[in-house]
Amino acid sequence: MRTLLCALLFITAVAYQASAQTSRESAGQFPSAGKMMPAFTTPHYATAYPLAPVDTTRLKKAVNILFSDDTTYYGKSPVYIPLIKITASNIALWIVDRYILKFDFSKVSPATWAYNFKRGVTWEDSDRFGNDFFFHPYTGGGYFMDARSVGYSFWESIPFALFGSAEWKFFFENDQPSYGDLINTTVNGAFIGEATYRLTSNIIDDSKTGAERILRETAVAILSPSRFFSRLFTGKLTSVSDKPTLVKAPTDVRLGVGTVLVNRGNTFGAGPFKADINLQVEYGDPFQVDDTKPFSHFKLGGELTNGYDRKLIGGMSGYGLLYGQPVPTGSLDTKVGIFQHFNYFDNTAFELGDAAIGAGIITRLPVSEYHNVYANLFLNLVPFAGNNASFAPIDTTQQRDYNYAYGGMALGEVGFTLGNRTVDVNLTGYYYLLHSFYGAPGDNTIALVQPRISVNVWKNLGIGFEHKLFWSYRTSPTLAPFSITRTEQRIFLQWTWNDFTKE
Repeated sequence: MRTLLCALLFITAVAYQASAQTSRESAGQFPSAGKMMPAFTTPHYATAYPLAPVDTTRLKKAVNILFSDDTTYYGKSPVYIPLIKITASNIALWIVDRYILKFDFSKVSPATWAYNFKRGVTWEDSDRFGNDFFFHPYTGGGYFMDARSVGYSFWESIPFALFGSAEWKFFFENDQPSYGDLINTTVNGAFIGEATYRLTSNIIDDSKTGAERILRETAVAILSPSRFFSRLFTGKLTSVSDKPTLVKAPTDVRLGVGTVLVNRGNTFGAGPFKADINLQVEYGDPFQVDDTKPFSHFKLGGELTNGYDRKLIGGMSGYGLLYGQPVPTGSLDTKVGIFQHFNYFDNTAFELGDAAIGAGIITRLPVSEYHNVYANLFLNLVPFAGNNASFAPIDTTQQRDYNYAYGGMALGEVGFTLGNRTVDVNLTGYYYLLHSFYGAPGDNTIALVQPRISVNVWKNLGIGFEHKLFWSYRTSPTLAPFSITRTEQRIFLQWTWNDFTKE
């Protein structure tokens, strides 16, 4: 029950934030201490202009957004403030687990605290795959936000996610603390936390009052309770500013509702149908030269299903730019950089969750005013991953059924857009090589290929088709090699909202 409620909250909240965000106000509505930049002129992304150093009050390209959060309005709180917030949230969650849900692991005392410190940290963990590789990052995002929302930077907020995870494992559970939990909550929690911070910053508008202000603050509360309480305690929830206060960026949101045919192997029509809700978010212009802060550009997507084979959350994947630089290549827009990746796949072919980092190159060729061709390539190290231990995931257990692994991963994206994104065609492919270092020994090669086409048919509403190919090949010192293939076909209705395109 707890897992289901969290899943529904997460997917619904992200979708709600998209609908709550309104169009950008026209240029010049707010006073600025600096000179206004030229307005957007290209259909998909803004033209990159040479920029001089700017302070936190200067506007970005005349769309009422800043280069940096205004530190004169949002100052940094003392370190004890986020620590108190994290501890308070852990206490609140423990009360629910202990006295409402009555989980055995929540029965703690000073004796269990001492025993946890005596035992130390282990790789052994009895939690299910989804709990460790989805809900721990989700919780870690909240710890991260406890610091990020009171003035701490991306890098400064990461230790607070580790603190929250360690505090929970040592003081609020009687299970032995796990390395996997600490890694997932901290590293992938930072990914979820920063993405959520940026999206909620797009929602917040400190100049608004009345019903619109209530709607925006309510959306923030649903998407990030931590940020909502930070605003409440600091007085920003009700204060009004006559100038921009937070960094904002153009955002493309796509919400799809569809039906999926799950095939048995490659045999079309041999499996059942399932329903799903899919959300895709692209944040920020990767080709701007004025903002190379972590997650100034990221992509994140997720899928909620009706529970076919107990797969309520079919997957979640994304990447965020940590640092990047443009490369002069004539008419081809190019950026190279270092990217953080977070992937969670849970299907009938394989279970896979990872924390990855690596180099990437993003390119876009503007063919005409409304047409673009793009191609992206990422080569990543995977120092930590979880991978199903059985040669095919039979996800009917409430216990651990996965290995810990390390290896490498490649991700490729290629596609084109026509007519102001009226037609969008793309192909995404993942390729993994993993070696188990804890659990059942062996190696696993995994591939996911996903072609997709969507067409807008009326205003922001469209239809689309998607094909997915899942392939897994496993070897073991004690068992014969094993390969499994699954395919899915998805037809969906899609609602699109974005402010990349030309109005």
